[in-house]
Amino acid sequence: MKGLRKSSGGKALAGKSLRQGFYWPTMLGDAHEVVKRCRACQEHANVNHQPAALMRPLESPCPFDQWGIDLVGPLPQATGQRKFLIVAVDYFTKWVEAEPLAKISERK
Repeated sequence: MKGLRKSSGGKALAGKSLRQGFYWPTMLGDAHEVVKRCRACQEHANVNHQPAALMRPLESPCPFDQWGIDLVGPLPQATGQRKFLIVAVDYFTKWVEAEPLAKISERK
């Protein structure tokens, strides 16, 4: 099973093993355990692991009233030793503002 691409999930991994001519009584359970322990499988799974309460759309009553802000980086260094971005998105209009930063501090 180690040679197979594991990010598909337990049933798919067991199916791939079967197609290659392998079988053992606990194959499906073993495949589930391999996928459960595989970090890449968990990160790239098709299953959404977020609670439903956190997946509700964010609503804003008017433009520029509510913003989402995030820091991105480190990115490849640009001019002025800038390797971070601060990104702000207005929830109503989806307007995006971004500024490059050389370093991240509480003041900026």
